Amino acid sequence: MRRLLVEGWRLIPHSYALVAQSHCLCLLQDHEVELRFVDLPYYFDRWRRTRGVFTAEQEASLAGLRAPEPDFLPQATLTMRPERPDFSAPRSGRRFAFGTAEYRVLAEENRSGLRSAAEVPDTVSMVTPSRWSALAYERFGLPRERIHVVPHGIDPAVVRPDAAARNAAREALGLRDAFVYLSVGAMTWNKGPDVLLAAFARIAETEPEARLFLKGADALYPSREMVRSVLDDLSARARETVAARLIYNGDTYSARMMADLLRAADSYVSPYRAEGFNLPVLEAAACGVPVICTGGGPTDEFTQESFARRIRSRPARMSPEAAEVGDYLEPDLDHLVELMRQALRERGGATRMGAAGAAYVAQNLTWGRVTDRLVEALFS
Repeated sequence: MRRLLVEGWRLIPHSYALVAQSHCLCLLQDHEVELRFVDLPYYFDRWRRTRGVFTAEQEASLAGLRAPEPDFLPQATLTMRPERPDFSAPRSGRRFAFGTAEYRVLAEENRSGLRSAAEVPDTVSMVTPSRWSALAYERFGLPRERIHVVPHGIDPAVVRPDAAARNAAREALGLRDAFVYLSVGAMTWNKGPDVLLAAFARIAETEPEARLFLKGADALYPSREMVRSVLDDLSARARETVAARLIYNGDTYSARMMADLLRAADSYVSPYRAEGFNLPVLEAAACGVPVICTGGGPTDEFTQESFARRIRSRPARMSPEAAEVGDYLEPDLDHLVELMRQALRERGGATRMGAAGAAYVAQNLTWGRVTDRLVEALFS
């Protein structure tokens, strides 16, 4: 029996917590792994544990994960501490620090006080969800053989096409006859909400049935305030046009509620600048929703042209701090408008595109499949 210690968060709607818990649920089901869990402190005092994201049975399994006993010596320790990876040597076995370097560079807080990877013990490796993000750790100096790319996944029992659930969700939202663009996230600059709202302002001028649904994360971030700030930067006319067609919700949704929301959309739109992976794009595709997302970034690694329209982008550089310069992508606003309009006016092809996306994700990127890849990395 292989011994694994996971250090991370439970029972909050943060992406790192969702990823850690999804892997743990798979490990509890069908892997010969003796599993222990250590809860890391939350970043902010206002964060609270939230019930209902997973099913009651799943949350009982997660709550039942035991802390390691004094004599428990893990062969592998997976540490999921966002933005502040733990590069310290483990008490036993190997440590795998999980990280998502959106800008492909490690700022000072991402280096845990180290100047370069030469100071990282040989018993420490990285796990990251994309090759885009992996470049940051290569630049830091970590050998490629100690950087493991393990993508994120979906639960096919929940995140899947369901025509009846789609119709019910659209009816409940009062969007039965609308064309719904959806975007999910913290609404921070790297997600491109300013680009999306500017594009939607132009769409709304000529497409009366168009609606934009923004799903924020108010329990973790000031998402609503960030959307308001972006709206304030629009011209008065554009702001008025968008406000009449914009729906915002920052509540915490269960996995099933989020799947219903995704299915209710006609097009999922993500004009991001920098992401470590972009899980909502994957989940939307798994629900049978055609995707519009920035080309050139990590979503290229798990989408195909058969179900994803890629926004032209130009590479750009920014400095998170004086000593480091990172990469991001600037999506082309005009091309985004073109793709959004194409999605609306060619909606007859949505069924074909949606089916292609759902089939691809179900075949390649379920949590079961990607957890197999994680186990291989941890214990090879």
